[in-house]
Amino acid sequence: MARRKKKNAVTLILLLLALAGLIGFYLWYSNRTPAQEEKKEDSSLVLSKIDTEKVSTLHYIYQDTDLTLTKEGDLWKSETDKQRPINQDRIKSMLGVIDEITATRMVAESPEKLADFGLDAPTSILVATLADGSSVTLQIGNKVNAGNGYYALVNDDKKVYLLADTYGSGLQYTDTDITKTADDRTIEAANIRHISVDNRDSEDLELLYDEKNTLDNSGSAMFPWVILKPYSQGYTADSSAVSTLQEKYTTFDYIKCVEYQPKDLSKYGLDKPMSIISLDYLEARTEKLDKPEKNPDTGEEVTEKTYYDPKSYKIEVGNLDESNNYYAMIDGDNSVYTIDKDAIDNMIQVDAFTLLNKFVAIPNIDMVDKIDINIDGTAYTMSMERTNDKNDKGEAEVKTNYFYNGKAVEEEVFKDVYQIMIAAKYDAPIKEAVATDGVAPHLTITFHLHDENKTTLTTSYLPYDDSFYIIDNGETRFFADRRKIDSIVKAVT
Repeated sequence: MARRKKKNAVTLILLLLALAGLIGFYLWYSNRTPAQEEKKEDSSLVLSKIDTEKVSTLHYIYQDTDLTLTKEGDLWKSETDKQRPINQDRIKSMLGVIDEITATRMVAESPEKLADFGLDAPTSILVATLADGSSVTLQIGNKVNAGNGYYALVNDDKKVYLLADTYGSGLQYTDTDITKTADDRTIEAANIRHISVDNRDSEDLELLYDEKNTLDNSGSAMFPWVILKPYSQGYTADSSAVSTLQEKYTTFDYIKCVEYQPKDLSKYGLDKPMSIISLDYLEARTEKLDKPEKNPDTGEEVTEKTYYDPKSYKIEVGNLDESNNYYAMIDGDNSVYTIDKDAIDNMIQVDAFTLLNKFVAIPNIDMVDKIDINIDGTAYTMSMERTNDKNDKGEAEVKTNYFYNGKAVEEEVFKDVYQIMIAAKYDAPIKEAVATDGVAPHLTITFHLHDENKTTLTTSYLPYDDSFYIIDNGETRFFADRRKIDSIVKAVT
């Protein structure tokens, strides 16, 4: 019994000693100095340290890239091509690689074969020259087979060092990586004044904004946009449809630079572009006035004015790349970029018919003097005579008399027929050539306007089938609903 108690006491003492040891270790670990904690880290080798703000020249070699950059003010520029756009962020990243070069360890003090480390022909070389003439050279070799890091040479030191991954990966920018991608272009939709799309394999498109559009005979400037292409003559465009179209040309976002100063444009399909997009627009510019002025309409004080400067933008679109984006070049730019396919397709794949003001002829009746109608060879005339008169209050007014085949008719009857007549529309495009030689028109309408040009608007309707007439107004591009044309004939006769 006594022996058992003695054994238990010894065990207890040993446990207490072990506990005391653990407590002591805990206290030492908790109160160790930073120098003790970082002792292992201090074993790394600082090979070079510079103030990158004082670097004036960089010589960078990687794959096919061999580029010398000089610092001008806050910008890095190509020594041989000052106009070349340089990605300044890439240069800052490279400077961040060499501001302090720290090796994990020395691998070989005097290697017999640099080829064993990929340093006979380094993957990357960066030479940074400071304003005082001193320089730092970093040469990157192979990546370590097992583990992390790259073999490297620093300056004239013949020793091979192992550097962290960031040194190798930070010097793997290609020529196009260093070339700045074109700035995105944003255009205010409402300020676009001219849209031109020249397509290699499909119909072209061209629209022009013209406040004095002579094709707009509505009398109220309803149709300031003119469709010039794909048609052989101009047509007024539906303003609402054009507003929707304008939104498609507001943003040009470039994904990346593919090649600077390309030698072979055929690689990108840009020797013979698939499409050429050209825009003319106004760019707002607000300036403060030297002296405040008064708004003549409101009398309010004006301290700044907005001016609108004419601008243009043009890009050429080529083939699709492996990511299904288009290659593109900007007019005046020496680089090939990629741009989103969907965005470009929305600009170049436009059905002009959807933009058309569908009314064949809709002149304001106050601008019309006479209408000649021919139905299967029989002539009819509707005309108006206007005289200056005064109303009961003695105020000047224009009195209009209405005639049908030379006989006076009621205003209401005349205008009812007129409304039916101007309701004719372009109801469908003619997508395939139709033979019209020898086909006599069923109906021809000619409006005689009393504008300064004495404009005449003539349209003929040729029989086609049970559903449509062919509209002939100098070209045969559209069908008219047979029912509407027959209703005109019925109203006139």
